[in-house]
Amino acid sequence: MSNQKLITGETIKFQKTQEAEWIDLLRYPLATEKASNPFLKNYYTFVVDPKADKETIKAAFEYVFSVKVISVNTLMMPKKSRRRRQFEGYLPVYKKAILKLAPEYNLDFFGMEKTSLGI
Repeated sequence: MSNQKLITGETIKFQKTQEAEWIDLLRYPLATEKASNPFLKNYYTFVVDPKADKETIKAAFEYVFSVKVISVNTLMMPKKSRRRRQFEGYLPVYKKAILKLAPEYNLDFFGMEKTSLGI
């Protein structure tokens, strides 16, 4: 009996850590003019963890927002040089994911009060 309770407790603990990793995987939505184009219906752009693959991003997005994702496109943004007076530096490299939702699903970030991402 105690072994079964221990194993069940371990699986619950593992599941919670997996959920936390999925939530941390999606960093924040990208709110640019190009990413929020009104002609791109049901496309959402997020900055994600650079080590994440497409299947993990899809599973995390479906878990956090309770929607059905049709496709995931990812790209690594190149570093860009920036100057401040005489000092020159670079903006960091980040990974961007463009997610297409099923037609019956819709997300309204600005209409939501608060999500699990804290938006």
